[in-house]
Amino acid sequence: MITRINHVGMVVKNIDETLKMLSALFGAKEIGRKAFPELGQTSCLVAIGDSKYELMEPIGSEGVVPKFLEKNGEGFHHVSLLSDDLAADCTNFEKNGARILTRGDKMAFLHPKTTGGILYEIAEE
Repeated sequence: MITRINHVGMVVKNIDETLKMLSALFGAKEIGRKAFPELGQTSCLVAIGDSKYELMEPIGSEGVVPKFLEKNGEGFHHVSLLSDDLAADCTNFEKNGARILTRGDKMAFLHPKTTGGILYEIAEE
C-alpha cells in the first residue's frame, strides 16, 4: 500500500544555485547529494520544513535528466511515493491500467501516459 509522499523531483541546471535560492526563500537544507554518472545526473535531497525535494542536475548529455532539461527546461519531473509492498502495489497498478516503465527490487516508475500525465516513482520503504 502507498503510505505517503516521499519527495518531489525537479530538474535543475545547477544544484548549488537552486539550493541557494531555495534556502534564501524557504529555508531549504541539503540532506545529501550523490552523483550517478551512469544515469547522467547528480541528485541532491533537500528538506523544506517536513517536505523533501530531489534536485536533479545533468552530468553530460546522455541520460533522462540531460534530455529532459534540453526538451523541457528546468522544473517539475516526478512525484516519489513510498510503498510498504512494492510487488503488491505494482500488481495493483497494472490491474488498474498503469504501465510500469522500469522496475527494480526497491523502485518502480509508472508511465505518465497512464497516470494523468505525471511520472510517479514508487519506492519501497
